[in-house]
Amino acid sequence: MENDRGVHIGNVGGDVFGVGVAGSGNVIGKNIVINKQQLENMPSEYVESLTKFIEEFKKYNIPPEQAKPIQDGLNDFTKEVEGIKPEEKVSIVKQKNINSKFSIFAEKVLKVLPKTAETVSAFTPLAPFSKLIGEGVQHLVEAIQSEM
Repeated sequence: MENDRGVHIGNVGGDVFGVGVAGSGNVIGKNIVINKQQLENMPSEYVESLTKFIEEFKKYNIPPEQAKPIQDGLNDFTKEVEGIKPEEKVSIVKQKNINSKFSIFAEKVLKVLPKTAETVSAFTPLAPFSKLIGEGVQHLVEAIQSEM
């Protein structure tokens, strides 16, 4: 007789959060994570903004394979704004870099979400970044969505 003490799991469904996430203090959404170290280097206004966006984004149930490019875009964007205070004046070159990183991130998000007005409103929590990107977040997202 074989010794069969292994764990057997079958007919299980649902969500798995935090797969591949190491460390503590990460903000985790449905397949999207913001690293604690990046959050520590951002003003609370931006941290709250990103956290609200992730909460809004969770309701779309994006599969992990589609979330990966979004995660990469978010990482690039958050690295670009890391350490910048809301009242800080950024150079035109830095502003263009931030705008570019945000635009790439937004495009990746829009590719997987339905093309509705509600989708554009999902970006509303990110409005505090408007000054850093040099234009209104909603306006930029609408422009990107209209080109898709």
